[in-house]
Amino acid sequence: MSLISRLVGEYLELADGTENKRRLSLWEKGDCGLRGETQWHGCPNYSVDSGRPMPVTAECLEKMWEKVLGMDIRRFYTDPDYFLEYFLKYKLFKFRRFADDTPLTPEIPVCFGVTHEAGMLGQKVLFLPGEEPQFAREPIVDESSTLPKTVDFSTNEYLAMVIPFFERVKALAGSELKVIFPQWYRGPQGVALYIRGFQEFSVDMYVSEGFAHRILRYVTDAAKQYATWRAEYTGEPPSRCDLFNDDIPLMSPDSYEKFFLPYERELSEFHGGVWYWHSCGDITKHVPGIQRLPGVQILDFGVTMENKAEGLKGLGDKMARSGPRAIEFRVMAKRHVQDASEEAQKEYVRSILSACREHGVDRYVIRSSGMSLLLGGETDIERLARWVEIVRDVQSEERIA
Repeated sequence: MSLISRLVGEYLELADGTENKRRLSLWEKGDCGLRGETQWHGCPNYSVDSGRPMPVTAECLEKMWEKVLGMDIRRFYTDPDYFLEYFLKYKLFKFRRFADDTPLTPEIPVCFGVTHEAGMLGQKVLFLPGEEPQFAREPIVDESSTLPKTVDFSTNEYLAMVIPFFERVKALAGSELKVIFPQWYRGPQGVALYIRGFQEFSVDMYVSEGFAHRILRYVTDAAKQYATWRAEYTGEPPSRCDLFNDDIPLMSPDSYEKFFLPYERELSEFHGGVWYWHSCGDITKHVPGIQRLPGVQILDFGVTMENKAEGLKGLGDKMARSGPRAIEFRVMAKRHVQDASEEAQKEYVRSILSACREHGVDRYVIRSSGMSLLLGGETDIERLARWVEIVRDVQSEERIA
């Protein structure tokens, strides 16, 4: 029996076990919580009115698996056999070490980090030792660029690398696991920043609005065209999209509503809704504008939004009527897990639960996110596993989901 066959067998055995069935029972079915990236983003299938605690999830960055499991990050993104081996290894490791609510599902998303969308549009992608895929420094769009109305994905150079990678993983995984062809999960803002450059695009919005909108029109059309091409290639109809946004606070709330919200709304309508809206930056001031985007299932209150209560104020009473179905409260691992005492960890979780009570948020996830190496690997893992227990303790003492 090959190593991958053995790992697939272990994975399927755990996935069929009692503990995983418990975890799966917590989440809505339909849209999969594993999608464009390899981390789980699910929507709870019950509310606080049930009297049950809301789900808790914990994730690590790939750097952790480099230390703990001996994973070569560059090879993970360039060798399909190696990718599947270590995807299965770290999912099994997490499931056994963290008593959280992240389930094992049959899905295996093929993902190349932040590079997929801009890479397909021609941005040069670098695969460097010890690093996740990253872009070359020089952006590919300037004021003289011709932005085509259509993109021919059938002859796309980037996809010429992706397709055999995907097909190899699919062949290795077997019929009981579903390998997901890369999805377009980055929003128009994120793609525009990558192909134009962060500084350049930010300036465009003030001195060349028409050019900024031309770029956003281009990437939005490309996203829809890719969804259509992908559906034809895989035989799967388009599903609700994800919208990953990079450093939204670079732009003011007014700029978000003027430049990005219309294109996000267009994508939401095209896909029949948004599963997960995400930003790496603090969106506290932007929440009222994001609330105007219809069809959002899960809204990310990310790690840089330190004061979750302030973010919830922006929801007003819209969450109950037309806003997101659930909030994912991401807790910065370094500040609130690795560097914090247990009492400080408890106090921060209590503040989130209190804010949810005050603002009537009845469906959410508490999640530790972005953990990288700080304490040597194994100690980091121990701290994260203990954090899950601490959240459970606080939920129990609060008698609140």
